[in-house]
Amino acid sequence: MNRALFTGLTGTLAYQSNLDVIANNIVNASTPGYKEGRALFKDIFYHTLHSGAASGTARGGMNPAQIGSGVAIGAVQVAMTQGALQQTNQPLDAAIDGEGMFVLRGPQGLMFTRAGAFTLDDTNTLVTMVSGMRVQGWLAAEGEIDTTQPVSDMTFPIGSLRNAKATGEMVISGNVDASAAIGESVQTGINVYDSLGMAHQVNVVFTKTATNTWDVTASCGSDTASGVLTFDTDGTLAAGSPLVLTLNLSNGATPLQTITIDLGDMVQMAQASTAVVESQDGYPAAALTSVEIGEGGEIWGRYSDGRTALWGQIALASFVNAAGLKRVGDNLYVESLSSGVPQVGAPQTSGRGNIVPRSLELANVDLTRAFIDMVTAQRGFQASARVISMANQMLEDALRVAGR
Repeated sequence: MNRALFTGLTGTLAYQSNLDVIANNIVNASTPGYKEGRALFKDIFYHTLHSGAASGTARGGMNPAQIGSGVAIGAVQVAMTQGALQQTNQPLDAAIDGEGMFVLRGPQGLMFTRAGAFTLDDTNTLVTMVSGMRVQGWLAAEGEIDTTQPVSDMTFPIGSLRNAKATGEMVISGNVDASAAIGESVQTGINVYDSLGMAHQVNVVFTKTATNTWDVTASCGSDTASGVLTFDTDGTLAAGSPLVLTLNLSNGATPLQTITIDLGDMVQMAQASTAVVESQDGYPAAALTSVEIGEGGEIWGRYSDGRTALWGQIALASFVNAAGLKRVGDNLYVESLSSGVPQVGAPQTSGRGNIVPRSLELANVDLTRAFIDMVTAQRGFQASARVISMANQMLEDALRVAGR
């Protein structure tokens, strides 16, 4: 009966631990990136009354007779299954769709998380909102990202000016009216930029001089360039592109600036004349005003003039056994002997998932099942307590009989 008392006690302790795991799942149902745990029971050592025996000539064989000593928690398994993704529209929120963990750096070294609620700290470094750990990735160099390099903190120079770029090429497309009279013209204009970022107005004028022939003139102040556009009978441009305009500047910028004007997309059709500047590759100096996370974890900077530029990319880590990571709180995990070493790389490579911007991964807790498990744990605890009560009562009865 003493064995029954201790067996019942192991049951109450095991079910209490199981309830602790279930309770932790329930209260973290709203924690971004949380992965639910599951308590796994095991039976404990056995008292052998007699060993088994093989059959012989005198009698048949016997199975061993053993009495168990109770139950214990053998393991707490972490379910690394995908949680639902919830759109937040926050520019620095990110969720992982698939395998992988965000890589963070803290005082104790690398840590990992599935919770992608990020922000910029007072140094404009990308960090987690919950723990302040620094998010790891790669910063772009001249618009290119080299993911073969080691990861590092990602700090962005918010408020700093980006140098201007002098216009070197512009593209004009559109239509010159095939039915236009000789001498008719159409024009368009656009601002181009010198090496200091100062804007200069360039006007481009198309004037019909003959059937399928148009003069084109580009001018900026006293600087001009001219040519002749010749069209085939199907309306496509046969000759006359590109046009090269040289600006003679005296404002401190590069004194001679050559601009190539691409007219290859111009056509001549019997429609109203239109000429549109599709693009030009110059821009003025502008301040970096904000950054946001884009598809695949790319980080884009937005400038005061509306331009955007690639500034970096967030890294992901994969593990041979992600469920073997050790939890340390604050939505953080650290490497353990069971997890294996982290394999750090770009999203969507080597089995790592994709990073979805403006979203967070919700906890993978199934509350309906958790409440059922909670009731089951409660019943198991009550039954174990009943075993203790009954064994105690039987022991008291035995002692009473023995004392008579």
